[in-house]
Amino acid sequence: MRRLQTVILSAILVSALTASLSAQDWIRTGTGLGVEKIRLAVPDFKAPNDADSKRLTTAFSVTLWNDLQAAGIFDLVSPSFYPLANPGTPQEVNLGQWSDPPPNASMLAFGNAGVQSGSLSVQGWLFDVKNAQSPQVLGKQYREQASEDNARLIAHRFADEIIFRLGGGIPGIAESKLYFVSNRSRTKEIWQMDYDGSNQKQITNVATMALSPHSSATSRLANRRLRSVTRCTRSDWDSVSRSRSRSISRSGPAMSFARSCGGMCSRAWRPTASTLTP
Repeated sequence: MRRLQTVILSAILVSALTASLSAQDWIRTGTGLGVEKIRLAVPDFKAPNDADSKRLTTAFSVTLWNDLQAAGIFDLVSPSFYPLANPGTPQEVNLGQWSDPPPNASMLAFGNAGVQSGSLSVQGWLFDVKNAQSPQVLGKQYREQASEDNARLIAHRFADEIIFRLGGGIPGIAESKLYFVSNRSRTKEIWQMDYDGSNQKQITNVATMALSPHSSATSRLANRRLRSVTRCTRSDWDSVSRSRSRSISRSGPAMSFARSCGGMCSRAWRPTASTLTP
């Protein structure tokens, strides 16, 4: 009798364990699980009717949307849900039109842009449309020489400001530059591009071979010429300031690279970013 009870109890335990394992067959994995994304509306910025203003404002608006979408922390509201009139200034914002369905947004990024006297001027705001008493979270103004590259640059800057404010103080990467080696100019040179692959430019012209780009914490650029030697020496390196470059680090607009010296050759910046390692 006791043996029968033991067998029955074992069968019950096995059945319970099997049911428990069956209920846990599917395991959800990923990043940011349980964290609700911020619902953000980003209408196209307003622009005057002249062709240059419209062209550069379009480049700005497209870049801003792509940067915020790539951040991964926002649920961007589809433009099909937007009110008919996009606001260009705070006075034109009707909070209810954006906070209520169909947009049902929590945040609104908006502004205006235009070209005047060869300069592109952009004004941008970020509003908490659920906060009727004090909706403004951010207000920025930018001015650069009028060009599509600068329109994208301003969009990257504004996107990083929004990401920093709404992402828990974590800096965005939209202003980052990527450095790579290309022989499209017949010799291997160092090129740079925006993090999204746009705005590709050649930044060295050594006419020999430039290799192994490295980032530094200041606006310094190290390079090495192709020489008929088999060993690297400190005298073979040059350093150049790059005031407009920007590394992955938010605090350091800089990059560096090495040149081939006929053998394996690679050196890095010291932590002070003022000298090279041996």
